[in-house]
Amino acid sequence: MQIVLWIIAACEVIRAVQNAIQLHMLSRDRGARENAYSEFVRSLKKSDREFVRELLEEFERQEDHDGI
Repeated sequence: MQIVLWIIAACEVIRAVQNAIQLHMLSRDRGARENAYSEFVRSLKKSDREFVRELLEEFERQEDHDGI
């Protein structure tokens, strides 16, 4: 019976460590996530023509940067 309790305790410790790691990564990535949300909302305010034009310009910049 004691062995079972030790196994359960070990599993709970592992789960607590995994949750702590996830929370740490979530809090560390908060700035980038908020920036992505604001950029998405900003893109919704543009017309379709402006959105496509900027998308193509970004694609061309990346293509030139990669040297393709």
